[in-house]
Amino acid sequence: MQRESPVHQHILDNMSDGVLTVDLEGRILTFNPAAAQLLELDRDEVLGRPLAEALLSQEGLDAFNQAILDAVYGTEVGRRSEVEAQIKGARRSFALTTSYLRAADNGDGNFGVIAVFADLTEVEALRASEQRLSQALEAQHRELQGAYRDLEESNQALASALRQAQKARLAATAFVIVLFLAVGLNAWHSDAPAAADPLGPAPAADGTALVVAPQRLRATLVLPGHLAPRRKVQVASPVTGKVAEAHFQYGQSVAQGQRLLELDTSEVEGRRREAQAAYIKAQQQFKELEDWDSNLEVDRARQALSKAALALEIQKNELAQTAFLLEQGVVSASQHEAAERQYHSQQLDHESLKRSLEVVLAKGGEDAKRVAQLELDNARIRLQSLEETLRQATIKAPIAGVVLQQGQRTGASRNPRSFAKGEPVTQGESLLTIGDVDGLSVAGWADEVDIAKIRLGQQVSIRGDAFPDLELQGAITHVSQQARQDMGQNALPSFAVAAAMENLEPAQLGELRLGMSASLEVVVRDRTDALLVPINAVQVLDNGETWLRVKRKNTDGAQRIQVETGLTTLDSVEIVSGLQAGDAVMLAGG
Repeated sequence: MQRESPVHQHILDNMSDGVLTVDLEGRILTFNPAAAQLLELDRDEVLGRPLAEALLSQEGLDAFNQAILDAVYGTEVGRRSEVEAQIKGARRSFALTTSYLRAADNGDGNFGVIAVFADLTEVEALRASEQRLSQALEAQHRELQGAYRDLEESNQALASALRQAQKARLAATAFVIVLFLAVGLNAWHSDAPAAADPLGPAPAADGTALVVAPQRLRATLVLPGHLAPRRKVQVASPVTGKVAEAHFQYGQSVAQGQRLLELDTSEVEGRRREAQAAYIKAQQQFKELEDWDSNLEVDRARQALSKAALALEIQKNELAQTAFLLEQGVVSASQHEAAERQYHSQQLDHESLKRSLEVVLAKGGEDAKRVAQLELDNARIRLQSLEETLRQATIKAPIAGVVLQQGQRTGASRNPRSFAKGEPVTQGESLLTIGDVDGLSVAGWADEVDIAKIRLGQQVSIRGDAFPDLELQGAITHVSQQARQDMGQNALPSFAVAAAMENLEPAQLGELRLGMSASLEVVVRDRTDALLVPINAVQVLDNGETWLRVKRKNTDGAQRIQVETGLTTLDSVEIVSGLQAGDAVMLAGG
């Protein structure tokens, strides 16, 4: 039985997943403590025994054993599956992954199968509980939707009545203003021939007067809206592939790092294997060039050159010997010529092998090493990129929040995207939106008349029918400069407005849900030192100028002064300039 190294054995002993290895003869080579605990077997009794004796005889492990046997006989190797087992009367569910064991020396051939399994029993129970809870929540949600629809219809009827009342109030106000202006103009026309002042003669000092004092002026504007997240984060696909499994539902709260989607990585895994093979080849080629002087091809070229040099030396000696014998008359001239030809032929062979050695040595030169280094770097980068892609195949929540239906809120008709198994996705495609609910905002709409009164930073009060006991405070954070594009032809242009709510307590957040209807009460003006005068004290000329009759302190009579007006309420007019606190304003008829 093969023994693990101390490091590997320590890793196996401390893994939470069970690890089982079986050689091709069916003998169990590895059975770590986690495997023994998950299957509730004695590790010492399992190690070294045949698989048939140790596991096949155990009741309740049929599906588990079948997956191991499929791996041994090569039908289901490299696949992940979920199997059920009955262990001592208790139902267990395991996630089982099988793969071949390769030879450690050269990587060629298989000598066994490894199975890694983890207990999914609690996960399955949680899934079932979550499904039951989701169904119960959906039923409650349908009931609440019906109730909200009834409330919405009542609110619409009430809003219509309020609009009619507001129109009537504005009409009455306009009538009062026109009436007083008419009275003022009538008095002016009756006095005009006797005075050069366009307002007519000033009244007597003992007329009816009102001493002006600073007071608070607060005006608000109410806008419809709905609750929205303070921040939205897009989740994009890191790879091009297909959906393997979805682990979320729209509207579900998720924690940071929680699994959302798992993508099918079979295509990427194929490319990674190709890149890994290319990297190994590039690594081997670079190493060969690094040690080129001791390369087998160089050694052969050097040996051939050495043999040729030795043969040339021998032939040179033979030629010298033949020349000596020719002088002594021992050999003929033809023998000497033959020796010369043999010597010249050997010289040519020597020169050819010398050039061959130079060519072989040039293969390991600096340029060749540089090219091999670049190819190795490229292969490494491709492999790392694919491995990183595989690591990102499980898409997780970047922040804690709620999974939003993109482009949809309560009452919208647009359907959210479905992530059914096998649905294709492309790299960089926006898949999901996570709403950060650590802080909430209110998204509302203002018409073209009201939008001019709204500014960034204005304080707002937020109320809603779904949370009647809460009155939340916030400030305007966004005012759109463009009207919405999805309005009907006869609808007034409306502009998006958003207000952020600050310092929400956990109890308050527990009562609020994204998409709930809410109303924004925007404070468009709030002054504590405003100077207000009755409407009937202001006289408006045909050219638009506004005048008051005022009696200053330490003066004997009233005088006419031109003033600049601000906001007009039901019974008063704000004076922005031209009037001082303590001045006595003469009223009409005084």
